[in-house]
Amino acid sequence: MPSPAPGQDRPAGRYGDASRRPRPGAVAAVVVLATVFVAWVVWAALGATDRGPQGEVTAFRIESDDSMRVRVRLVSGADRAAGCTVQALDRTREVVGVARVGLRPGRPERWVAVRTRDRAVTATVGGCLAR
Repeated sequence: MPSPAPGQDRPAGRYGDASRRPRPGAVAAVVVLATVFVAWVVWAALGATDRGPQGEVTAFRIESDDSMRVRVRLVSGADRAAGCTVQALDRTREVVGVARVGLRPGRPERWVAVRTRDRAVTATVGGCLAR
């Protein structure tokens, strides 16, 4: 089949309707929005990996029904001072006492007294914040 000579129109509907093609401005807008979304996902993922200082319970002593002593150690973020929340838990894992302890690079581990409203059986670190 011979190709059309210059200046002749192509058959209607054979090569697609030019009005149905996306406009360059719309394509550019979609590309920009997709780039912004991917950048936000990367930023959020990198922010989630920096969890700051973390502590752990290394030992505890139950002294009575209304008190216990907990030894807390700074395990990550030990290059700066941090304040940690220590929680005393009863046999049903309900929080029965809370105390705050300050930890610093020169002294990353220390004992803290926790007053409880019922007999505690274990302790955990609720969280730490950099100071």
